[in-house]
Amino acid sequence: MFQKYFFIVNYLLIILVGITYLNKIKQSLPLKLFMWFLVYSLLTEIMGTYFAFYAKINTAVIYNTWVIISYLFYSFLFFSMIKNKIKRKVIFGITLSYLLYEIINTLFYQNYLTDVYAYSAILNKIFLVIIILMYFSELLKSDAILNIKESMAFWISLGVFIYSIGFIPVFVIAKFIEYKGIFRYVTFGLNIIMSLCFITGFIISKKEYN
Repeated sequence: MFQKYFFIVNYLLIILVGITYLNKIKQSLPLKLFMWFLVYSLLTEIMGTYFAFYAKINTAVIYNTWVIISYLFYSFLFFSMIKNKIKRKVIFGITLSYLLYEIINTLFYQNYLTDVYAYSAILNKIFLVIIILMYFSELLKSDAILNIKESMAFWISLGVFIYSIGFIPVFVIAKFIEYKGIFRYVTFGLNIIMSLCFITGFIISKKEYN
């Protein structure tokens, strides 16, 4: 029962905390979109749970779509936060490469409606790690580092970074040695850490730094 509804409860909790502190982020379009992305993620988990456990329908299309949209959202979020033109061009190039990979994979290798895009998920996280490292490097060279704990964007980046760094090796291990148990439980742990980062950001961030 816990495993079945874990992600629904997880996203619902983040959203409720976010709504409580909505006033802190309402002047920032990327952060307001972050709230809508959380709502979309919650709906994804509700649909995925229903189709998987009750309707007994393949949920690949639901989660494949979420994987792609999540990458596009986070790449847009950090693109909007980064000012360096070269880094912005790198993000743009990485994103185009990712979309090209998805198109080729769908047209020639996998069925978008029925196959789980495992390698896409790995590539997704690798690219996100690269983008977030660029964001961190820009933070270190700016005055924003002085108030980093008061920035919601920092807490989002920290949560996504930890999740992505942890996800890559665990996913590879689960994929190639077929030990699904470790993937399931480590994923729960990584999601909890990421959620705590998001919640912490909503609580301690300040409006003037968002």
